[in-house]
Amino acid sequence: MRIATTTESAATGSPRIVLLLGSNVDADAQLDRALALLAQEFGLLAVSARLRSAATCPGAPDYANQAALLRCALDHAALKPRLRRIESALGRQRPAADPRLCPIDIDAVGRYAPDFELWDTDAHAAAYAWPVLAELGVPGRSGKE
Repeated sequence: MRIATTTESAATGSPRIVLLLGSNVDADAQLDRALALLAQEFGLLAVSARLRSAATCPGAPDYANQAALLRCALDHAALKPRLRRIESALGRQRPAADPRLCPIDIDAVGRYAPDFELWDTDAHAAAYAWPVLAELGVPGRSGKE
């Protein structure tokens, strides 16, 4: 599957959603599965490289994080349950049986429609997130750059 570059997707003018994905359980395989499901449901426009980061919970395995850009016109409230269904399909339970383990986490960081609208300030500002978000051209941590 060819994934369009951020510049190519911007030319379409359609709303685009920025996601942040993370996993610390079979992380690479889980991210691959999540991207496949997102592509099937929405259409992927771009993905970042993967970045490893230490978990914040003591004793938890390291995370793999990745950003993705979707073609999607949904608002945050309508998108969230669809992302939660994908997480559930990939083994995520809320609350988690073991809070140190996260099979998949998918956060909707914001939307271009056409300008960037920040939805999740915590995810956007996280040190582990910023390199993969920046790779997709997401504006600076303030959401206004």
